[in-house]
Amino acid sequence: MRVHFVLPQLLPYYGMEKAAALLLRALADRGHEVSASVVSGGLPPAVADMAVELLMVHRTRLRLGRTVRGLRRCLTSLPEDTVIVACGLWAAAPVAAALVGTGRSYVAWEHSVLPARLRGDRRVAFLFRVVGMPLLRPRQVVAVSAGVGRTVAARWPGVPTSVIANIVETADVPPPPARRAAADERVRLLTAGAFRASRNYACAINALRHLPDRFVLRMAGDGPQAAHLRALVERTGLAGRVEFVGRVPSVAPLLAESHLLVNSSFAETFGFGLVEAAEAGVPVATVNAAAVDEMVPRYVPGTMAADISPRALARAIEEATARAPTEAEITRAWRCRVRDFSPRTVTDLWGAVLRTADGRVGVGRPAP
Repeated sequence: MRVHFVLPQLLPYYGMEKAAALLLRALADRGHEVSASVVSGGLPPAVADMAVELLMVHRTRLRLGRTVRGLRRCLTSLPEDTVIVACGLWAAAPVAAALVGTGRSYVAWEHSVLPARLRGDRRVAFLFRVVGMPLLRPRQVVAVSAGVGRTVAARWPGVPTSVIANIVETADVPPPPARRAAADERVRLLTAGAFRASRNYACAINALRHLPDRFVLRMAGDGPQAAHLRALVERTGLAGRVEFVGRVPSVAPLLAESHLLVNSSFAETFGFGLVEAAEAGVPVATVNAAAVDEMVPRYVPGTMAADISPRALARAIEEATARAPTEAEITRAWRCRVRDFSPRTVTDLWGAVLRTADGRVGVGRPAP
């Protein structure tokens, strides 16, 4: 089976970039003929020896338009039975435009869209509308979570949609339980990720106002909301309980020093950060949101709040602190991750989709 991926970028090597590289490698290891086009940036070592073309389009507001010509040349030169997979809306839009009039179709690998994300991110909402136009719609969709799959299916009726989790690197043995905070010890909370509106970090900060003073928060990351969040901390008198640590190359050292990971995002489409905490044996306290509810507690030990309010999140933090997951719960979640996020499981599911998706328009049948 020939499959060609189109990816906005593969660096920096985390999140969906890492998931994409792991999938390319795993499909190749299972005997598929895998190639790819990367719009911007370089390659991680994981795929440096694979058939990957770098289009070298600079990351500007005009990147999508500038990508179409190069993609049209590349994609029309592929053998006709090649299945083209566009990774995310930022790839789907130029791929769809490049294939207009060629008689070819593509599969969208979608990891961006949830109702909350469409309401709060104008770029995502715009691209989703563009790609959803009848002339540009994908032949099939692979969603990284059921929440994403439901969103796509509701707005693109008639487009077959499958749900396939990302490949996640898991340890060979279950992690040991994280050390619980003593009654007279500070409870060290952690958030990690880009400071964007969808991360809802104001909720995590305001949750501290409903918690005893011994609860303190470290925030790893940076982004457009950094100044707003720092001002919120000062305005609420929490400067002594919130520490901004900036961007970090790895969150692992911070997890090792933390009692709990706090997730306040209302638009988490898969949950890499949650899985990373679970792999470190650190429980999570999270708001109740689509996609997250698929992860906690099945794959990620922790506590889910009743809603996305600061008070509800504070109650979840207190509950998660008072009742740490047992060794049996940690092991059960680890086994689920090993089973469902393994390269073999994920590539088996992708293989079923690829067998039903011919690269030509009008060929093939809907995915099961």
